[in-house]
Order: sequence, then C-alpha cells, then structure tokens
Amino acid sequence: MSQHKETLLTKTALALIEQGGYLIIDVRVLGKELWLNHPQRLHELIRLSISHGFNLPNQDERTKAIQDAIEKAFDQPMTLFDVKFDEEESSYIESDRKIEVVLSPFSSGNRFLEKFPYLQEVLTSAEVTPQEQEQLQNRLDGHRPKRDRQAVKKTPVATLAIIILSLIIHTAVGILSEFGIQPESAAIILGAYYKTFIVANYEYWRFLTSGFIHISLVHLMVNLYALYNLGIFFENQFGWKRMVITLLTGIVSGSAFMYVTNGNILAVGPSGGLFAILGSIIVFQFEVGLIKQRAVQMQLLQLVIINGLISLMPGIAVMAHVGGLVAGILLAIYFSRRPTWKDLRLHVTIASAILVVAVGVLMALDTKREPFYPDTDVEIIEFLDRAGFDWYTQGLEANLIDYYTRELQ
Repeated sequence: MSQHKETLLTKTALALIEQGGYLIIDVRVLGKELWLNHPQRLHELIRLSISHGFNLPNQDERTKAIQDAIEKAFDQPMTLFDVKFDEEESSYIESDRKIEVVLSPFSSGNRFLEKFPYLQEVLTSAEVTPQEQEQLQNRLDGHRPKRDRQAVKKTPVATLAIIILSLIIHTAVGILSEFGIQPESAAIILGAYYKTFIVANYEYWRFLTSGFIHISLVHLMVNLYALYNLGIFFENQFGWKRMVITLLTGIVSGSAFMYVTNGNILAVGPSGGLFAILGSIIVFQFEVGLIKQRAVQMQLLQLVIINGLISLMPGIAVMAHVGGLVAGILLAIYFSRRPTWKDLRLHVTIASAILVVAVGVLMALDTKREPFYPDTDVEIIEFLDRAGFDWYTQGLEANLIDYYTRELQ
C-alpha cells in the first residue's frame, strides 16, 4: 500500500516538473516529502507527502516554519497546496494561505485536478514494479537542485583559526609561568583584561585581546567546545566575515560592560563573543520563523537556562555575558534581511548609537578602581625588564606611579 502511495507521489512530482514547469526547492525534509514552486507563479507553493493517517509530532509547526522561510527567501507571500496521497480518500479543504489536498486513484472530482488536469492520468495509472519505481526515482533525482559540494564541505576557517590562536596563547601563558611568574601575571602580559593597566597606561586594546587568553585548562576547554559548536553553525550559516564581526564585537562589548560595572578585575576568555553568537542565533530563529517549532523552543530554553546558571557561578564575569548578548542581538537585527523588519532595523541602528555613546560616557565618569594589586604590577615590570622590553616598562612604570599617587590620595 505505502509503495503505491510513494509511486503516486513520485509520478505526480514528475508530472508537475516535466509538464507543469515546477521546480524542486532544496529543503531538509522528513521522510517522503517534496516542496515545489513555479518560477512564473511565485505566489503558489506545493508540498507533496504521503498520508499516514496521523501527523508527526510538530508537523504542522514545522511545515509552517518551512513555508515562512521559503516566503522570506523569495520575498513573496505564498499559498501552500499541502498535498498528501492516500489509497482511497480524496479531499480539498481551504484555509488561510493553505489548501489541504488529499489525492487518491478516486479523486476524479477533486478541485486540485481542475487546476492540474494532467494529474488525473497519473493517479489512475497502474502500479509499477520495484525496478520501475527505482527508475522513476532516479528520474526525479535528476531534477533536484545541484548542491554546491564545495559549500557543503566548506571548512569553518575563522572558527578553527580562533581555536588554534587560543590554544597557542594558552600554551604561551604556560611557558611564561615556567619562568617564575604567576599565571595571572603571564596572562596580563599577553593581553588579559586588567583595569589598572587599561586606566593607567591607556591599554584599551585589552578589551579585545582578553578574548583569546585563558589561564585555566578547564576554562579553555569549555570555551573552545562552545565556540566549536556555536561557531561552526554560525559561520556555515552566515559566512566567516559576519562570524568574526559578531565574535569580536561581543568580546569588546562584554569588556566595556565589565569596565562600567566592576572595579579592578582580571578577566580572560571569549564569553562576551560566545554570548553575542548565541544572541544572534536566537534572533535568526525568530527571523526565519523556526522559533514557532516546539523543538526549537525547547532547545533555546535549555541553552538559556544552562548559560544563565553558568553566569551565576563564582568567578564568572556576568556583565561580559550581558554585554555580549546585547551586542549579538543588535547585530543580528541590523544584518537581517526580513522585509517586515525594515523599521526595526532603523530603530536598532539608532539604539546602538545611543548605547555606544552612553557606555562611553559611563566609562569616562567611572571611578571604580579598587582593589589594587601593586605586587602583580611590580612582578610584570621586573619580568619584562629582564626580557628586554624596557621601552614598554619605562612608560608603564611612570604612568603607574602617577596613577597610584592620584588614586591613593
């Protein structure tokens, strides 16, 4: 029985393609399912599937999400003909932007056949042998869009480059620690976020470089695992340039939020950038309509809960997470191409500019400098002097003396 329904689906698809001029849309499908549209009739969308007498879990939500995604891609509202095949049943039920059709060999009076009369012969044709079915399937496969194999196999270069860079810098932290200085001092030398040096020596570049530094091996592995999973998806979806922009903006934004809300702390790791990517992915789910699927909702809820709990752990720079998340959400809306979000993009651009100015003002007015770690400062200066970096330490030492004199008065 199911073999006959599969044959009806295949023959109907071939008739719509070869006689009606329809094209297959490359959609990740479940089971026996095809999506078709016509290049001259973009307002119509056809989904062919086999009736099982019941719906798969979340099938209606999934179908609606795919329809929304296709409409967004074509920038065109569409009426969906949701066509299923059965042995005996036949129906044609209209609703808002969707027409549910059931076809069978007994569908002579079905209104769908008035639109596509050449399908009547397909539905009443004799059953085929397994060999003939295989030939029909091969014919249908020949009409499928040719995937760009290079694109499918494309290596996420930016994600892997950042992972490699983080491993190299972590190794460098370990090597410097072997020369008699504390790992924290080694991390500061290599660019960790350290407010004393940022304020006293104007080293605002630490807002960015801190994202590639780790002290703890466990911290490194957790972050790189998160970066691997989030980064590969994001880079394959949006490209390496947007991946890098989002990650770096999140790191800098997280550092800026830390600056205006905390005193002198040592901070390392790309948490702000990871939360920026996470925020962008959440916006993407809303943009394409996947957020309407129950499974996607549960996955995002789990991500939010897990990362929320991580943010509450001791030693975690919560405001770096908040700053990164905000940056990722704003960037994702700015980069979105959904036509109905045009006004939202304008408002986000204005809000982003206001946010940058506000954070800049708060940084200028900030007076939170404590606690101080003069022993760490001395250890770093002495180590760099011995290593031949006196061109750097002379200015740093002079600025630190002025800084502590001013702050301790």
